[in-house]
Amino acid sequence: MRIGQRERAMLPRASLVRVLREPLPAVLGVLAVFSVGWFALNFPRPLAPPFVGWLPLPISFALAALASGRVARTAALAAPARSFWRRLGIALGLISAALLSNAHDALAGPDAPTQNTGPLTIALYLCGILVALWALLRLPGAARSRKARLTMGLDSGVVLLAAGLLTSYFTMQSAPQLAAVTGSDWWALTVITLAFVTVLAAVKLALAGTGPLDFRSLSVLGMAGLVGALGGALMPLVQSKPYLHAGQVSVPVAAFLAVAAAELQRRAATDPMPRSRPQRPFSLLPYAAIAVTDVLLLVSTRSASPGIRVVVAGAIALTALVVVRQVMAFYDNANLLARLDASMLEMSRHEQRFRSLVQNSSDVITINDVDGNYVYISPSVEAILGISVHQWLGRPVRDFVHPDDQEALVEMSHRLRERSGATATCQVRMRHADGNWRWAEVVSTNRLDDPTIRGIVSNTRDITETRRFQDELAHQATHDALTLLANRTLFTEEASGALDAGSGVALALIDLDDFKTINDRLGHAMGDAVLVAVAGRLRECIRPGDSVARLGGDEFAVLLRGVSPEEADRIAGQIITTLGTPVNVEGHDLLVQASVGLVDGEPGMGASELLRRADVAMYAAKEQGRSRCVRYTADMDLRAIEYAQLGAELRRAVGSGELFLMYQPVVTLPAGEVSAVEALVRWRHPERGLVPPAEFVPVAERNGTIVQLGAWVLREACRQMAAWQRTYGDAAPSRVGVNVSARQLREPGFAQTVADVLRETGLRPEDLLVEITETAVFDGGPALEAVHALRDLGVSVALDDFGTGHSSLGLLRTCPVDVLKVDKSFVDGVTGTIEQAAIATSLAHIAQALRLRAVAEGVETAAQARRLYQLGYRLAQGFHFARPLSPEDVGSRLSARVERGQESDSWDPPALAS
Repeated sequence: MRIGQRERAMLPRASLVRVLREPLPAVLGVLAVFSVGWFALNFPRPLAPPFVGWLPLPISFALAALASGRVARTAALAAPARSFWRRLGIALGLISAALLSNAHDALAGPDAPTQNTGPLTIALYLCGILVALWALLRLPGAARSRKARLTMGLDSGVVLLAAGLLTSYFTMQSAPQLAAVTGSDWWALTVITLAFVTVLAAVKLALAGTGPLDFRSLSVLGMAGLVGALGGALMPLVQSKPYLHAGQVSVPVAAFLAVAAAELQRRAATDPMPRSRPQRPFSLLPYAAIAVTDVLLLVSTRSASPGIRVVVAGAIALTALVVVRQVMAFYDNANLLARLDASMLEMSRHEQRFRSLVQNSSDVITINDVDGNYVYISPSVEAILGISVHQWLGRPVRDFVHPDDQEALVEMSHRLRERSGATATCQVRMRHADGNWRWAEVVSTNRLDDPTIRGIVSNTRDITETRRFQDELAHQATHDALTLLANRTLFTEEASGALDAGSGVALALIDLDDFKTINDRLGHAMGDAVLVAVAGRLRECIRPGDSVARLGGDEFAVLLRGVSPEEADRIAGQIITTLGTPVNVEGHDLLVQASVGLVDGEPGMGASELLRRADVAMYAAKEQGRSRCVRYTADMDLRAIEYAQLGAELRRAVGSGELFLMYQPVVTLPAGEVSAVEALVRWRHPERGLVPPAEFVPVAERNGTIVQLGAWVLREACRQMAAWQRTYGDAAPSRVGVNVSARQLREPGFAQTVADVLRETGLRPEDLLVEITETAVFDGGPALEAVHALRDLGVSVALDDFGTGHSSLGLLRTCPVDVLKVDKSFVDGVTGTIEQAAIATSLAHIAQALRLRAVAEGVETAAQARRLYQLGYRLAQGFHFARPLSPEDVGSRLSARVERGQESDSWDPPALAS
């Protein structure tokens, strides 16, 4: 606050400094200083000729007239202001002429030097003052109300009455003396007129306002008039000094002030300065007039009786108290008005803010009457729904809401009417101008009891995009992104609903056979395309009302509703047939086969149990040869439980010493000498006894124990082979064969595991034969990379059960193998017809052409041995030569072989003996 006042106080001073730097005000200032100084020096006695004192007077007012004319030509100034300054310039010119005439009267008139004033001089003075008065009266004031004009009139009357009283007193007391000094009664009239002009300027400035004039400029002009009036009234002071004139002090100063006022006006027009606001809630001028009147009253009664002076003093004191009380009331009213203005301004700001929020909000603000008709709606409705405001007013809400959402709207209306101030929310579709429907969230509040509203206030927001995103998220949460089928979550819900609804429910669980080979050989993009094709075919197989879902990976499920067991079997068979047709994906004809587990729903069964039983049946289908459908039976659970228990016991058996190895010799033909041995794992269960490999090996494959089991077999076989080599030397078998599963080959670092085992046991890499199946490496990938790594170590590789897998001859070029082991199913037919022996014969020729060693497996008779020898086979194994032997039995035979010497190293009986 104080900083603002200080800044406003500095503005006039800065303006005055700039004015004094101008040439014309500077000259007038020099003349004023010279004139005042000359008057002061000559007051005691004359020191210079009188004309020196008179010379600055007409020059000063001539320059003032010039300055006024200059301002009147300022284009930036308003027309009324230019007229005022033009008329004031005329008045100043007349006064300048009057000063010349006055100088002539004083210096060249009778009895010169003298203070007498001639008629022409008085006339020129009066004309100049009257023109100035006319210019001031023609100046327009600020627009005011009737009450303000009445107040201004009363205040002006107070001032003018006080001025009249003072003038009257001056006329009666000083006019005769002034007439005696100047030699004319008109001089008193001139002073009185000039005083009235000054008073009028003060009234204009304080009460009526400056209109187009600059506030500071008119203030300085008033001071100039006051200086001129005082100079004229002080003439009796120099009555005894005819060579002096009071105007020699007042006229240059008044002229300087007039020029300063003109310069301030010009600067305000060309470079407007901020006007300081009035600091008082009232004008001091009427109270100053009262004070002057009180002083005049005291002066006029100074010689009255004591009683009269007491009455006068009391009246003055009473007037002062009334004035003080009124001033306090003015300030109280001003404070009240200031607070009221602040409150109104704040209310206006709040109203503007609220209006801006409502008009620019993306939400629609509405008010509905008790009948539901719109009585107000914000303009944002046009941006959201494209319907103009006037089309809504007077119409009910239901005209714009989707018919299917009318019930939700009625329910919300009932909740709102339960009590005053109740709030309710609903989501409805509202019609857009283009004919579409937009989702809207409506939040309504009951304001029927509010007299300023008397309606239901609602905030409506467009949530179309939000609903779309929610629907998309809900769809993504319940559907598979690739095939767009229902996912496990949604399928479980549908299955639960179908089971709760009644009987006639069946579930077909579908798992694609060997789908991993497609991903690994052709890439995941091709695999995804196959899954999409399978999903399309499953849709074709189901009936209306049935459901199909992708549960994950390559596993699908079909939920059949209202179906008989026979119909379910027919649909399952149709699924297998449809999926069995080759799928053409990006130019590739791919054969997709599936195993299907089928189960019927039962009363009280849950969705999880239905899926579990279907899963059990599906695994049974895979165990039975794949690409088939198996219906769930109760004994499958017993077998599944047995498998689970067997798997848990197998994990324990790996580290508890229950496993052991048997070794089946591989002999040469025709002599039957030992070439190698194949390690075969066996399990002696503490309660079950000897568990066949056909039972526990598939369990190990399924639960992943095959990795631990295979590692143990590899380490134990290598350890045993190294022990035989140390004990029997050259009589020991040339190598030991170890079966490795596809799961082991896909394990990261399998080749490093083999290298570590060889280093630990001290066995040379060339003494180890790793036996793998065609299926393990047919799809390439990590398994084939592991085989190459084994070959780099120096380990030999054999394809076990060759011919029973994918039977791809190209595999013999891509997979680095050393031995082909022909499956027993081809060996059994070698003694039959040519057609039965054709495969065994072809495989022998292929091995010979590729420079591979061929081993015939499962030889059980001498006839088979002789025929195989005739076909070109030089290695064989089977019960005809020896059953799997324990390490001790193998050691005994190796000891006998050492005792007999190298000349007889065949097994008894001879290989080709009958």
